[in-house]
Amino acid sequence: MHRLYYHQGERATARAAEKMGTMFGISTMSTTSIEEIGQLTNGPKLFQLYIHKDKGLTDNLIERCKKSGFNSMCLTVDAIVAGNRERDHRTGFSTPPRLTLGSLLSFILHPEWSLNYLFREKFKLANIVHMTEKGSSIDRSVIGYINEQFDPSMNWKDAEYCVKKWKKPFALKGVMSVEDAKKAIDIGCSAVIISNHGGRQLDGSRAPFDQIAEIVDAVGDKIEVILDGGVRRGTHVLKALSLGAKACSFGKGYLFALAAGGQKGIERILEKMKEEIYRDMTLMGCKSVSELNRSKVVFRK
Repeated sequence: MHRLYYHQGERATARAAEKMGTMFGISTMSTTSIEEIGQLTNGPKLFQLYIHKDKGLTDNLIERCKKSGFNSMCLTVDAIVAGNRERDHRTGFSTPPRLTLGSLLSFILHPEWSLNYLFREKFKLANIVHMTEKGSSIDRSVIGYINEQFDPSMNWKDAEYCVKKWKKPFALKGVMSVEDAKKAIDIGCSAVIISNHGGRQLDGSRAPFDQIAEIVDAVGDKIEVILDGGVRRGTHVLKALSLGAKACSFGKGYLFALAAGGQKGIERILEKMKEEIYRDMTLMGCKSVSELNRSKVVFRK
């Protein structure tokens, strides 16, 4: 839902990622379509899949990604029902936004955002608007949409079906245990993304970073392990790589930058991440990421 942050939405993010030479992913809940992103950028593209109760919608999303040149796909497995997102309950987070005293005050205090929302293209969930009327008007709330549309009975057979239908690099996102990582290998996944969905799903869940070493030790030689969540600085990336992760991803960091400065904002945050990684590796005496190992990380006792 990048359109909520900036009127150019995922378009700005895609352009920034291609310019900076990194991978970019859009969600099933994207406000820019699979097809438009496919035409807009030649950079590496990932699609984040959610399984809906309507199985035809899932098949449709996978086929469209194939035709639009997406390189990889991840299936989010930790959001089959919405967590108790108390702030969303309080604000009535919905599309279109609900007019309350609080939201009206926010619109007045952010005139540029409000004018962009009112007078530029209509907000819609571009990938599913043609499949369900909920795609353009989530009149209850985003939480309500998840609980109504996502399939809570999703299981390993559904995940394996998606892997086989996609036939390209495929990751499970939301894996937090060795058991699930091993099962991901069994169904043909090429990666697991260790994630707790930004801490917005299971209250009290461990931090993804704390799961890296255990999962890498168990399956790191058979499947790629990616850290998602809590990545804010170059040092966070270096710590994850030192514990055996192959890569890191982040969401809130670049979304805040998108809200602040559009495409240029994202380019700047990626530049800062790159600068920090290079500088911190230099200060650690590491010439290559291959020199990052567990001797570089000490845990408090």
